[in-house]
Amino acid sequence: MGFLTAVLFLLMNCSLLKSKPAIVNYRTVLKKYSQMTCVDSDLHLRCGTGVISVISATFGRRSTDTCGPARPQNFMLTTRCSKDTPPVDKWCNGLSDCVVSKDRLASDPCIHAFKYYITTYTCIPAETSVTCEGEQSILKCVGHAKIQIIAANYGRTDGTTCPTKRRRPNTNCSSPNSLDIVSNRCEGRKRCTISASNDVFSDPCVNTRKYLWIVYYCV
Repeated sequence: MGFLTAVLFLLMNCSLLKSKPAIVNYRTVLKKYSQMTCVDSDLHLRCGTGVISVISATFGRRSTDTCGPARPQNFMLTTRCSKDTPPVDKWCNGLSDCVVSKDRLASDPCIHAFKYYITTYTCIPAETSVTCEGEQSILKCVGHAKIQIIAANYGRTDGTTCPTKRRRPNTNCSSPNSLDIVSNRCEGRKRCTISASNDVFSDPCVNTRKYLWIVYYCV
């Protein structure tokens, strides 16, 4: 190897060492799972480790014996039905185990036209932040990584988190704009502080002690 060639070789390798690492989209590199659910059954998604991130949810009605006899073609012609599926991502994102009842799925107008749902999802290694009402939630990533929000809710969905004096607190409480608000404030940043308060999210359930639940990962 000549002197000039050796110098060029060293310069090229030094340049590679100094270059910033490429940003990785977890959903493109992690294993994907596909779950088929008959329309008369509960939908069940599960992650052994990490949390659920739904990639797609579509209807199926192939001419096979899958989930019983195929629906007649005229179902699609006579039923007022769009191909938009139920919001499985809103129901399941950020959870390690998610069950959507068949009754909840049955509210969809396409239930009579299709036979099953195909849900594709991945399991993301994520952080979970729970902040009681009136306190500050702090999200942070180390190094060059930045915050990506998976799911968020300001309200109350159980009776044990952030204990309350009420014997039967409202556990069906959600602020519909939680995900948008948290994403707009925190996504793409290395560190973010957001208040778990009615001033930020409004009050989705009066006289109920609420908390801010956020699931995020660093990329």
